[in-house]
Amino acid sequence: MTLDILPMFDNYCQQPYQHPHTPPQDHHDMFHPAQKPNPNEALNGYMLNHELQFVKKIGAGTYGLIYLVENIYTKKQFAAKMVLKQSVSKQTPNAGNNNKDSSYNKKFIQSQFYHYFLNNPVPTPQSLSLDYIRSQGHSCPFLTEISLQLKVHHHPNVMTIHQVFNLEDFAMVILMDYFKQGDLFGNIIDQQIFANYKYDKQLLMKNAMLQLIDAVEYCAQNGIYHCDLKPENIMIRYNRNYQRSKHNNNIIDYNELHLVLIDFGLAMDSNLICCNACRGSSFYMAPERTTNYNTHRLVNHLIDMSQFETVAMNGTTVTASNCKYLPTLPGDIWSLGVLFINITCSRNPWPIASFNDSNNNDNDVFRNYMLNGNKNILSRILPISAQFNRLLDKIFKLNPNDRIDLHTLYKEIIRCDFFKDDHHSKPKHHQQPSSNQQLYTPPETSAYNSYASDMEEDEDEDDDISDEEFFSEDEDVQDEETSTDATSTTDSSVKGTCYYDVKSHTTFTSIPNYALGTPNNSIVY
Repeated sequence: MTLDILPMFDNYCQQPYQHPHTPPQDHHDMFHPAQKPNPNEALNGYMLNHELQFVKKIGAGTYGLIYLVENIYTKKQFAAKMVLKQSVSKQTPNAGNNNKDSSYNKKFIQSQFYHYFLNNPVPTPQSLSLDYIRSQGHSCPFLTEISLQLKVHHHPNVMTIHQVFNLEDFAMVILMDYFKQGDLFGNIIDQQIFANYKYDKQLLMKNAMLQLIDAVEYCAQNGIYHCDLKPENIMIRYNRNYQRSKHNNNIIDYNELHLVLIDFGLAMDSNLICCNACRGSSFYMAPERTTNYNTHRLVNHLIDMSQFETVAMNGTTVTASNCKYLPTLPGDIWSLGVLFINITCSRNPWPIASFNDSNNNDNDVFRNYMLNGNKNILSRILPISAQFNRLLDKIFKLNPNDRIDLHTLYKEIIRCDFFKDDHHSKPKHHQQPSSNQQLYTPPETSAYNSYASDMEEDEDEDDDISDEEFFSEDEDVQDEETSTDATSTTDSSVKGTCYYDVKSHTTFTSIPNYALGTPNNSIVY
């Protein structure tokens, strides 16, 4: 099997797939009844191979599609993730700025796959050895993601890969489990599985959180770091009618709720990451992924950078901007903290953990949290207990070396009471927060996303700012903020801000409206 696969690795960059202008010679003999032209270029009813048939599209991304496929004999269903071997920009070099347009990309990709399967009525894709991909896939660009996932996919909280098919020099197809209920994002916002749970809400939340910690810890133990944890990269099975047995003392119960990680497109197998690497999704990235710690003046004042390794990479000019390497795992631990706020409060704490965007008052919560030692901000703008607030403080440490470890985090979640005593006893319209309780849509990866959502592109670069710009000292601030009570803001048009007045040493807060809206891309460079 290995010898059969090696030529595919050697020739994967030959030529991009071109639409055939003439049908194959045996076209009339092979034509399948389902393989008739579709005006909307859908693959529904077409065959992936002799036994798998496309049912419907369930996702679209920058490099490919995800379709629900069904075995025509066993009726078992799978999610088929189909990824082009070459990006849209390489295949359409003369398309100009359209390559940056998500809508254009999706239409082009859909058309590519449609014409491939239209002209190959019953394809015979090459089934690749999963063992070989696991051990050697890192040497092939379009197999790296699959290789990393295969190293951890046997864990119950990581998406299982069943087969990988090679479609000539055109695309790869990854056959995975199908999760009918979609991703965690949709289940938090649309289904509101945690908010509407009729039994012990906190037990259900802990069930989800501990599964996520288990998954991240297992990945780390096997040298894999996800680097893009967010609700859209977590698929879910949930039984709303399930009731735990009185004799069930386990917090984790897969019969009630089952979460799995997907999309290892930004994953790494290095326990160190360069200080200039920006990798992840804005709401969920740790500050060391949004800010170069080694060149940022304020961070240098707060953190002794000598504690981090200095690495000289072969063939790379070593400068202050790339010489320091920080631990990778704490970035995933930070993302878990934001996810836990998503699960408990259906909100985000801040739009991005960055010091750089000086013109964005929406990020004042993060700046005050980190720079002014005001660790009670989150408990004032969210309906969380002091105990949960202290736990979040152990996660949201500026220095990645100071963040809580996963083993301790697991134990802390078990014994934590997330909410203020009276939060769930109040009528819903009296519960905090009083503004929009939804989250912003988690930013999507530039490589691929969950098979339940679309993708948009929005990559931003930030500039460093001076120390003084982290504080708002305008006299107008006190006029804007008429009350320090975080529950008093009901106007949804008021931006979520948290101002610190250095003269009076007072923080003025209002409810941040970090609601889930339209997706934007995560960044990797």
